[in-house]
Amino acid sequence: MKSAETSPWDIPVQFLKGVGDKLGKIFAKEDIKSLWDLLLFLPRSYEDRRKLANFADIQKAGLSGESVMGLGVIERYERRPGMGGRKWLEAWCSVRELDDTGHALSSGPDYVKLVWFHDPGGMTQKRFPAGSGVIFRGKVQNFRAQFQIVHPELKKSDGPLATWEFGGWVPVYREISGLSTRVTRRILALALERDEVKKIPEALPPDLLRRLNLPSIYESLNEIHFPRTWEPNPQHEYQPEGAHLARLAFEELFMMALTMQMRKNSWNSRENRNSLKLPKINFDESLLAEKSKDLPFQLTDDQKNALKDVAADFAFKKIDAPMHRLIQGDVGSGKTIVAFLAALAAMKNDYQAAMMAPTEILADQHFSNFQKLFPEEAKHCYLLKGALTAKTKKTVRELLAKGEVRFIIGTQALLTESTMFNRLGLVIIDEQHRFGVEQRLGLSKNSEELSPHLLVMTATPIPRSLALTVYGDLDLTVIRQKPIGRQPIETYLIKDRAQAKLRERIKEFTDEGRQVYLVYPLVEESEESDLKDVTSAFQEWDQFLGKDKAALLHGRMKSAEKDRVFQDFRSGKTRVLITTTVIEVGVDVPNASVIVIQHAERFGLSQLHQLRGRVGRGSVKSLCILVGPNSPGPMVLERLEVMVQSEDGFRIAEKDLEIRGPGEFLGRRQSGMPGFRVAHILRDAQHLELARQEAERILAVDPKLETSQNRELKEMVERWWAGRLELTLSG
Repeated sequence: MKSAETSPWDIPVQFLKGVGDKLGKIFAKEDIKSLWDLLLFLPRSYEDRRKLANFADIQKAGLSGESVMGLGVIERYERRPGMGGRKWLEAWCSVRELDDTGHALSSGPDYVKLVWFHDPGGMTQKRFPAGSGVIFRGKVQNFRAQFQIVHPELKKSDGPLATWEFGGWVPVYREISGLSTRVTRRILALALERDEVKKIPEALPPDLLRRLNLPSIYESLNEIHFPRTWEPNPQHEYQPEGAHLARLAFEELFMMALTMQMRKNSWNSRENRNSLKLPKINFDESLLAEKSKDLPFQLTDDQKNALKDVAADFAFKKIDAPMHRLIQGDVGSGKTIVAFLAALAAMKNDYQAAMMAPTEILADQHFSNFQKLFPEEAKHCYLLKGALTAKTKKTVRELLAKGEVRFIIGTQALLTESTMFNRLGLVIIDEQHRFGVEQRLGLSKNSEELSPHLLVMTATPIPRSLALTVYGDLDLTVIRQKPIGRQPIETYLIKDRAQAKLRERIKEFTDEGRQVYLVYPLVEESEESDLKDVTSAFQEWDQFLGKDKAALLHGRMKSAEKDRVFQDFRSGKTRVLITTTVIEVGVDVPNASVIVIQHAERFGLSQLHQLRGRVGRGSVKSLCILVGPNSPGPMVLERLEVMVQSEDGFRIAEKDLEIRGPGEFLGRRQSGMPGFRVAHILRDAQHLELARQEAERILAVDPKLETSQNRELKEMVERWWAGRLELTLSG
């Protein structure tokens, strides 16, 4: 293993040749901070620079505005007067051709004009004086019957042709503000020549490389940046097929799989089981029958199956370790009642349960619903959130530490060091995608004696392949069925120009007694955006609908004010809630049957699906109206049409993942890990399954990667996940 001082992971990008502090800051904005980050900044496409164009090729390119690479001699320069007293530079370049042996033929009478509107310090003439043989490249224009190339790339033709700029497949990188792809290409070519890269340690074990016939990491990086042994398809975005991309993708997925499996092994390890007491919770059918009969609705088969999984985990029927389960369900599928019934089982067995929600609105809602559904047990259920007075929070924490609070519902206020439990047997994390791994495990550490069961829930219907990767340390339960009697939601897409008709229709809805959500992307007006904002929209709607019929709600309001506004809406006191995405998660107002989402094209599909799930919770047929641009592009139209055509959150999530990729779809906080730079969950599904199998095979023999042949692999895992291994092994 190379020392940290010479590792690509630890060499700051600004210290690389051709970078420096200025470009280093530009790279840093793109999260490229080290040599390793730079190596994983992969091309988005390629240009074929293997063939030199003859004059006929140049003429053809000039008619279609295409780029060419040619060979020529600069015959003479001329300076032309331009605007502001400046002069631009023109060069007359006679085009040459190669014979069958690769030698240049003599210059012909055919010329292409090379033009520079900016030539600081006259550097072009100094580097390429008249008479120089050059290789030129650029987009050909037919200007006044003369073929010309503006600001061409130039190279002297007396040197080797096969370089990082000419003579092969040349990478084209994603545009970075303040940095041309040509400069990026040169920096990467120089970076790949460094000794630290040539001697880069392999993350994958040698026997694994041999068995899977994978190339070395150095070979893969070189071939992806500067193809020599394979031919890209220049007509498409960067999609190289073959071993080199597969090797990098597999490595990322393998590191992820190792991390997930090591975390799960630690959670289930004998040492962990022996060091802490395990809460055995009896959750038999009689308790479920007793509590279910008083519910105002019937449980679905999926909910019952989820409760069976929880009961088996509580009783340690599968493994002698605490539950570590994810319940994944579509919007409105009824995950919360499963969590409530699990909490009741913990309470009946003389354990405490804690439920953490991402927002105070959702925590309030859970608390209110639990009180209504289970009034007897609600006497021992308390709420803990930041908006409470210091005195109230202190009292709740004292009762919690004494064991008098049996079920605590709250926000991140539950994570403070001053929040201690007496007999914490169950931790419930609601809307898991809003919390990182640290928060997921943080509650468990506030109980000194017990290793509590962990139940996490997400309403983001993640495709199974992605769930097995991101939540590989959790057992998975899926709830697909909608609650019995739930009404479908009709979704319509309208254009922005229909706002006047929309206003009248919303007024009709409110006159009928229906309640409406109006969702806007911004809180306040911005000079940088022409999007409608919720603050000015409220003023317009308040005037249009009449006093006290509309209310404003957004995340910057104080907690007490948000509580008041939401409770007024929930009680029916106000008819229209003008809001931002603060209502995206879990909010449940049965009488709200219409939601209008302005600038729908600015939201991800999964977020739109979450917002749509705020309606359709009562007995009245519900509507979702998406307001899009007047002239939507084909991709925008395709995305929004998915919402119109389907209510299936899993199908929508697949499409969202396909369009945005796993990084944006999840967000880095969701998994507590860095996003994939190379791997793509949908494209690399077969690599994902193989990576999981190989990780399990290695860890079955060496669970902590402690043997001599795996110590280097463990170091690489730590490097890949930037110190998160300690968290991984903490359980």
